[in-house]
Amino acid sequence: MNQRVPPSQPFRPTPEPQDGGIELGTLLAGLRRSKWIILLCVVLAGALAYASVKLIRPSYFSYVEVLLDTRQERVVGVEQVVSDLNVTNSVVAGEIAVMRSNVLLGRVVDDLGLVTHPDFDPTLDSGPSLIDRAMIRLGWAEPMPEAEGTPETGLTEADRRNIVIWKVRRNLSAYQDGISYVISVSMRAHDPELAAAVANAVAEQYIQDQLNAKLSATQRAIAWLDNRLIELETQLREAEDAVVDFTAQQVIEEGGDEQSVALQLAEMNRMIVAARDDRAAAEARLSHTRSLMAETGPEGAAAALDTPRLVRLDGELAALERERAQLATRLGPRHPEMLEVQLALDDLRRDRLDAIRAGVAELEAEVAQAYGREASIAADIQTAQLLQVDLSRASVRLSQLSRSASAMRQVYESFLARFQETTQQLEFQRPDARVITRAEPALAPARPRGKLILAVALVLGTVLGMVAALIREVNDPAPRTARDLSGLTNLPVIGVVPEVWRRGRFFGRAGAWQTRHLRRVKPSRYVQALTMLHGTLRATDWTRGQVLLVTGSEEGAGATTTALGLARLSARAGERVAIVEADPSRTALRKRLGSGRAVADGTEVEPNLFFYRLESGEDLRARAEAMAVAYSSASGPVRHCDVVIVDAPPVNESAITRRIAAQADSVLLVARSHRSRSYVVALAADLLLKSGANVAGAVLSFGGRNAMALGLTRRTPPAPAAFDVPAQG
Repeated sequence: MNQRVPPSQPFRPTPEPQDGGIELGTLLAGLRRSKWIILLCVVLAGALAYASVKLIRPSYFSYVEVLLDTRQERVVGVEQVVSDLNVTNSVVAGEIAVMRSNVLLGRVVDDLGLVTHPDFDPTLDSGPSLIDRAMIRLGWAEPMPEAEGTPETGLTEADRRNIVIWKVRRNLSAYQDGISYVISVSMRAHDPELAAAVANAVAEQYIQDQLNAKLSATQRAIAWLDNRLIELETQLREAEDAVVDFTAQQVIEEGGDEQSVALQLAEMNRMIVAARDDRAAAEARLSHTRSLMAETGPEGAAAALDTPRLVRLDGELAALERERAQLATRLGPRHPEMLEVQLALDDLRRDRLDAIRAGVAELEAEVAQAYGREASIAADIQTAQLLQVDLSRASVRLSQLSRSASAMRQVYESFLARFQETTQQLEFQRPDARVITRAEPALAPARPRGKLILAVALVLGTVLGMVAALIREVNDPAPRTARDLSGLTNLPVIGVVPEVWRRGRFFGRAGAWQTRHLRRVKPSRYVQALTMLHGTLRATDWTRGQVLLVTGSEEGAGATTTALGLARLSARAGERVAIVEADPSRTALRKRLGSGRAVADGTEVEPNLFFYRLESGEDLRARAEAMAVAYSSASGPVRHCDVVIVDAPPVNESAITRRIAAQADSVLLVARSHRSRSYVVALAADLLLKSGANVAGAVLSFGGRNAMALGLTRRTPPAPAAFDVPAQG
């Protein structure tokens, strides 16, 4: 056999600079290599998301909508003490602040008894969570109220109530719905019934707060008007008494002549006659009214009364009757508008009955006043002769006193009318808002959004896995092209074997796919590449009768498949080929040959293809010479094996390969594209050369189109000087 030349110096890998940029195919290949890392990240992210969703207590939202009503209802023409809201955006913002105020929420907490509710009781939880504390520290959330109690004494009732109010306020939100006057109030709670109850209670408490504010203001106005009327009544009486006293004093002090006294007496006589007529007329009206009331009741007496109030009430009653008749044509008797009109009619009828009674009382007062006036005039006539009024000097003073009394009476009457109007408002108070949508218990939790969280977690897990895969790829890139492999090993790349897709699997799996490819009439890309590799080897280092050892940089690099393919090509060319399994503990070669059981040495597994095993410690050179011995047959001496191909374990993982590599005539190093790690490939080449092996070159398996273009179309670079092989004889 031909002698090989050992290397003159040890190999030191000096990688060449790599091209910049990452191709899409390279990126996808890197992700495919790290598919288990990506899958692990996705599974972990999904598991964490699923556990989080299961651990997080579900929260339910309930919504209630309150409309700030700008329409004014005028049952009577009375000005309200507290006017209706003049709704603007700033007013809406103020009403929202009222809804979220701790005063209003405190009443809600007290009404619903939330201090002892398990979801709000501060003695049953450990305080704000880490996220809440972070948000409070950053100023994104309202801080928790300080407690007056201590850990030793515990929380006071006031502390517990303040903390519960803070919790309700934190979970309650109120906002204006677009540009409308609708305020939406939402409440978040772990119990859907509780969320709806709190939301409805806030809306009801807000409306009740408006009514209470109006009622309180009206009561204060009534109390003030009452006190003021008492003062005005006293002042009016004093002013009128001053006029009368002054007039009487002047008559007494000044006296008068006969003419003036006669005129005064004549006037007094006329006045007393008029007073008697007025008294008689008043008594007649009173008697007639009483008889009508006794016969037909208050409604009959109304015909004899002609007070302004009664006339006004009759007009309003007729208008409401017409309105009810119009509504009755299109609405039922139980309709809210019909009920509202009916209530207004009932109020007017009560006011009308009160007006009738007040009219009768006024007639009685008029009769009494007529009697009093008649008596007073009679007394004045008796003392008229003693009175003499100096009208010339007292007219100015008397006019002043009269004007003062008249002005005081006007003020008193205006306050009295306002007092009566305000008193009537106590019976009819309407809020400035109404609930248009009540909160109902939610059927499904709003948080956590399990599907969304799981989807986001899966996406983040995928992204994290891809980032980890890319980092792993950048930190330890795998050879992707023939140029990469040549730069890593400083060896000529004499072949690039493409990957083969078969039913979703790459080549390297057990089966007879390689035989089917070799039998095709039209050679596939794989067969073409394998034939080119075979021809390159036969044209350089590997000749007839020599031993070719094929090893890989690592397990799964494709060394066994490459060795078997070269052996089958030689066998199909008519040569007798011995395929040797160097490690007896491995079964990869036998699986490729379709036999997983023990096979005796020298068994012809395929035409011209013989299977051998190299026992542990056995010398490869001696075994190869034994396999190549000629034997005699009927037609003459026949060489037993023309070609010996050894399938060796990965050089980085097996001492057998490093021992027998130097005994082979040529060694072929196989590295897998996009999978074999750079340092592993460089280490394999270094170990082979340090063992004294004659490395013919490197082969890139599982190569893509770019790898084939860079490898098969370029000229094979000459081997380094230390590994030159002499010309074969």
